[in-house]
Amino acid sequence: MDEKRDEIYERIPWETLEKSGNDRQWWVMGVAAAVVAGALGYSFVSNRPVAPPVAVAAVQPEATPAPVPTAPVAVPAVPPAAPVATPPQAVAEADLYAVPPDTLRSQASAFAEWFVSEYLTADGSADEPNTLRTLLPADLPLPEAPDGTLTFVEWVVALEVVEAGPGQFEVDVLARYMVASGGEPYQRLEPEVFTVTVAADESGFRIVGAPRIRPAEVPAADVVGFVELPSEVLNAVTQLRPDSTVIGGISNQDGSWTVSLTTIGPGGVDRPESIVVVP
Repeated sequence: MDEKRDEIYERIPWETLEKSGNDRQWWVMGVAAAVVAGALGYSFVSNRPVAPPVAVAAVQPEATPAPVPTAPVAVPAVPPAAPVATPPQAVAEADLYAVPPDTLRSQASAFAEWFVSEYLTADGSADEPNTLRTLLPADLPLPEAPDGTLTFVEWVVALEVVEAGPGQFEVDVLARYMVASGGEPYQRLEPEVFTVTVAADESGFRIVGAPRIRPAEVPAADVVGFVELPSEVLNAVTQLRPDSTVIGGISNQDGSWTVSLTTIGPGGVDRPESIVVVP
C-alpha cells in the first residue's frame, strides 16, 4: 500500500497541470486585452483635446484677413504730398541761402556789369531802351540822349562786391565809354565807377535804385628802373626780334631777364612790350 502511495505522490498529475495551464492562458489573454483597451482608451482620450486647437488654428486665418483692408495700406501714399504743399516763399528762401556765397556774389557781379553796359549804351535804335526798362526800377526814368548823340561802351568790369544785407549786394563796376555828337568822331571819356545795388530773391536778381557814379582813381605812373643789359642778353633779343628797338630790362631772381622793347604791329602802330630772355 505504501508503494502505491509512493507512485501516486511521485506521479505528475498531467490533467491538473493541463487544466491550470488553460486558466492561466485565459488570464494572460484577459490582461493583454485590458492593456490594449486601456491603451486605446488613453489614446482616444489623449487625442480628443488636441482636436480643438486644430479647429482654432483653422478658424484663426479666417479672422486675420480683417485687418488687411485697413487704413495703413493707404498711409504711405500721403507723406510725399506734404513737402509739395510748403509755401513757395519758404522754399525760395531756402534755395537762395543754399547757394554758395561765392556763387551768389559772382552772379550779382555779372548782373551789375550787364546793367551798367545797358545803362550807358545809346546807339539810336528804336528797341534800345527795351532791355534797360526791364532792368531799371519801374519808377525811375530811362536815360535820354539828344538827337544825334551816340554812346559806345568799351568795357565794364566789376571791381568789388560788398554784401549790404541778406540777399543784397553793392557792386562797384568800372566802365569806360565813348561819346559822339552831331556826327563828330567818338571821344573817349575817363573811366568811371558805378556803384550798383543788386538784390537777389525768389524771382532772381533785380536792380535797387539808380547807380551812384564817381570818377575812377587813376594811379600815378610808376618807374620800371631799367638797367644795362649784358651783351649775351642783348644778342639773344636781337636774334628773337630783329625789327624791334630795345628800351631796357631788369634782372629776375631765377637768372632770366625781362626786356622791354617797342614793336611795330598791325596798322603801323608802335607799342612797347616785354619778353623774357634766358641767357
